[in-house]
Amino acid sequence: MPEIVGEYVDRLVNLEMRVQGGLPRGVTHRLYEAARKKQGAPLTFLAAHKLIDALKPGDNVIIATGAGVPPWLPKGETDGPLGAASLARALDIGLGVKPIVVGEERTMAPTEASFEAAGVTIVDEKMFNERSHVALAIPYPLGESAGEATAHELMERFRPKAVITVEKHGPSASGMYHSIMGVGRSPDLVANVKFLTDLAQEQAILTIGIGDGGNEIGFGLIYDDVRRIQAYGPKCQCPCGAGVATVSKADVLVATAVSNWGAYGISAMLALMLENRRVLQDTETEYRMLDACIRAGAMDGLYTSQVMYVDGTSSAVQTALITILHHIVDNGLSQQPRHW
Repeated sequence: MPEIVGEYVDRLVNLEMRVQGGLPRGVTHRLYEAARKKQGAPLTFLAAHKLIDALKPGDNVIIATGAGVPPWLPKGETDGPLGAASLARALDIGLGVKPIVVGEERTMAPTEASFEAAGVTIVDEKMFNERSHVALAIPYPLGESAGEATAHELMERFRPKAVITVEKHGPSASGMYHSIMGVGRSPDLVANVKFLTDLAQEQAILTIGIGDGGNEIGFGLIYDDVRRIQAYGPKCQCPCGAGVATVSKADVLVATAVSNWGAYGISAMLALMLENRRVLQDTETEYRMLDACIRAGAMDGLYTSQVMYVDGTSSAVQTALITILHHIVDNGLSQQPRHW
């Protein structure tokens, strides 16, 4: 039953509704199909199943998010922090797991606001170790050398049992980072979380990458497909010429139309498989998360302004998605015999 439900959760969170002239259109379903073929099962189901198998109460999980660079997105975008908050909440309520969120310092205010709106309070490390329903937020430094050192320090300090990335860009074959439109970004401008996921994989720790374009960590799993599918996949607009496709892999890649939605899909599957409807946030919480994220400085990634949108889709779309996911979970957990 969970795998059947996962099919339709995957379809829902891959419903593309992009405007002309902004984000690339007609590609998210193709990226999903490539990821699905590679992994052989519904992606949200696979991620939830792996998390349930890997985690037990009290385990630490690192969640990385934060996309966008100045001047267009000085405090990051709304796609990413909400998905990270949903998963932190789901793992806390459903599995008793302790979430640690990392990202660029400039994006931490919207991320923390999203977590607290979701009901996961950001606290200091002492309190984090003492109680549940809280999270730890740690700024991740910019640049490769600092990023690599921080990855080793975090893995040693917290010994996480999973590392999850939500809308977190990975490097191309040249080492440069790119927007989906092929604009290059130096590693010195971003938190190089790739070192964290690479180290986790070396240590056989579960890694899950959630993204919507092919330039996010995890899509290295279908690198050749991204190069074939995305307009700037084989060649970017910056001098490196390597294309937007990232080489950074994850054990599970969740390809989705909007990265937050992929995270919501995993939360929904956790709710179903743990038989606890409360694991997935309700519509009021979803609205509160988006409102808090924007008030803290995040912007919609398409319009690059502080409006109640995520990747060009309104707050009404976000709450409608949560409503449908809840119905999928509720019906998946209900029995109604029919004899005619």
